[in-house]
Amino acid sequence: MWFLIMVLLNVNGVPGLNNITVLQTYATSRECQSERNRIGFEMAEAYPYDRDFVIACQLSRKHDL
Repeated sequence: MWFLIMVLLNVNGVPGLNNITVLQTYATSRECQSERNRIGFEMAEAYPYDRDFVIACQLSRKHDL
């Protein structure tokens, strides 16, 4: 199982925020990458000067959260 995650690079001083948030799960790497690309492009367009996050796919070691 693949997780589409958002990694916040700068959460200092913001209580209640996690560094890593799972956005969705996918059965295959291809599905995850396709959605990562879509979200990544939309975020870059909406927030062109904010580079304090990463959208990535990560293979799960377990099949549950």
